[in-house]
Amino acid sequence: MVEKALARFATELDLDGVDVVLMSSTFTLPETGVHGYAPNAHQVDLSVTPGSPAFQRLWLTEVPATLAHELHHVRRWRGPGYGKTLLEALVSEGLAQHFEAGYRGESPIYAQPTMDLAALWERAQPQLSAPHDHAAWFFGSPAQDFPRWGGYALGYELVRRFFAAQGGDAVSHANTPASAFEGAWWVSCLT
Repeated sequence: MVEKALARFATELDLDGVDVVLMSSTFTLPETGVHGYAPNAHQVDLSVTPGSPAFQRLWLTEVPATLAHELHHVRRWRGPGYGKTLLEALVSEGLAQHFEAGYRGESPIYAQPTMDLAALWERAQPQLSAPHDHAAWFFGSPAQDFPRWGGYALGYELVRRFFAAQGGDAVSHANTPASAFEGAWWVSCLT
């Protein structure tokens, strides 16, 4: 199943030379029993918790969906890179989630907002072009008053607005610089 999904997504993203490491781990999302990471332009790490009830129930969807997400990161690594600034990370995650959503037929759970995205976007403004606390923005930080998955939801919405204004999809914009996406938040608000 992983090999079949890899072949499909690699073709869509025009990728070759990617190593996929599948490992058993307890460090996965409790909601899915799966976690992914793309540390560079040639590798995807997929962690699964086989004993997790969520994994046992959802693995046929979640493993390929997570692979799709991480392979999009690999594609982006081969172009402009994942990024070091908050804006670059928001765009990279937003694009990967949209590619993943194309496979799963709906947005991933971490793209679904549980917070006021407009307020979070305002908070992001002074940090967009600077290095950022990735863990706080994307995984949450009660001490810093960041909601869990806030950066994922914000990135997904920013990219959605960009697609609405500019057209295209996660594949056609895989190499689009993050700076092109910034104004999409405001354009979408005016229409």
